[in-house]
Amino acid sequence: MGILYAGSDKKAEKPSSGKPYEGVTLHLLMEDVPDTTSIEPLLPEFEAQTGIKVVFEKVVYTVMHDKLVPQLMAGEENGSYDVLECDNYWVGEFVMAGWLREIDDYLNKTPEVDLNNYLDSNVKMFTVGDKKHFVPMWTYPMGIVYRTDIVNDSKLQSFYKKKTGKSWEFPPKDLFEYAEMAKVADAYTPDNIYGVAMQGAKVDPLVMEITNYLFALGGDYYNRNTWKASFDSPEGKKALLVYKDLLENAAQPGASGANFDDAFNVFGQGKAVFAITYNFLMSWLLDENNSVVYDKVDFIPLPGGGLLGGWAWAIPVSSPNPDAAWEFIKWVETKKIQKARAMGGGMPTAKWIYDDPEFLEKYKYQKRAKEILLTSKPVPVISQSTRMVEIIGEASSSAIIGDISIEEALKQANKKLNEIVVDDPLVEMQKK
Repeated sequence: MGILYAGSDKKAEKPSSGKPYEGVTLHLLMEDVPDTTSIEPLLPEFEAQTGIKVVFEKVVYTVMHDKLVPQLMAGEENGSYDVLECDNYWVGEFVMAGWLREIDDYLNKTPEVDLNNYLDSNVKMFTVGDKKHFVPMWTYPMGIVYRTDIVNDSKLQSFYKKKTGKSWEFPPKDLFEYAEMAKVADAYTPDNIYGVAMQGAKVDPLVMEITNYLFALGGDYYNRNTWKASFDSPEGKKALLVYKDLLENAAQPGASGANFDDAFNVFGQGKAVFAITYNFLMSWLLDENNSVVYDKVDFIPLPGGGLLGGWAWAIPVSSPNPDAAWEFIKWVETKKIQKARAMGGGMPTAKWIYDDPEFLEKYKYQKRAKEILLTSKPVPVISQSTRMVEIIGEASSSAIIGDISIEEALKQANKKLNEIVVDDPLVEMQKK
């Protein structure tokens, strides 16, 4: 693609200042998280440099996919959004539908945006075939947040030994010990403090949480060599059993219908001892304006490894201003802006930031980030990724609520998971 100047990008007005994109307004649908709020105050600087105005439409995650898809289907340069934040859940769907522009030419002309400078795990989860469509922008490894004041309480530790006959050894050695600790903590704490904050609402909140249980036990949705569904494995059954046990015996009331925000608020208000959640939430939990546990919270890896998620910038075919969109990506991924985003509580994908002394001093828990990134893994990449998540969520919810047995839920899920990868070209690329 050749460089388009003002007048070529649809929303451009004739420049009067010598800035080729003056008069262009870029529209982005953004998740309302720390990385977004860190970028927003810096947008006037970008406009001063380029003449491009940027407007963020901030929404919660659960509505993003539904808002994006109609715009992505609008046809070339006819959509409302110029730059995408793409969840790794959507990679297969968006690429195979032909909704995203290839960015190889942009990357070749922009050596300062070098994918070798990003975390390998994040580059890999956004790589589909030989062509490039994404620049990693944010990652969300998951692990355990916990209240240090309660976990380190010698009275709780004595109570645990009395209940279990074992000495309290923290961190837990595996998922089963974590669950045992959460249930004992629930029994030990007052009635208004629960063992664990959970997000059991279907589909996405439940899937994001329960996948950690599955991965920690060595399970998966598919065998990633043969691409046969493997959710009905012994590990899948154990993951659902542990999750259901905690939901019924250690979680806050209404946890089966709780979403991401609900579970976060329970923990942030000091009403839970543990939660399996997102690393990026720590910046909020350490802020005394948002959290009552700001001075007594820490984050550790999930034993056995958990879910690694990520987001990337992409330019939709439907973008009215693709070249101006690349100017934004190029700017937002400069070292200066990467650092500002990291210091604002974002979760960096650039490797160098994890060695930055100022970043590690402000966010001490990030010293463990590399360990978490090495032991975590993303969900499988298939063309029908959204449907895959729905299948896992629907089956898990039915089993946990008790509509059907865990065995039957897993069997039904496996059948559907196998059906959606038949003749999937993305799966064929990945078979070993």
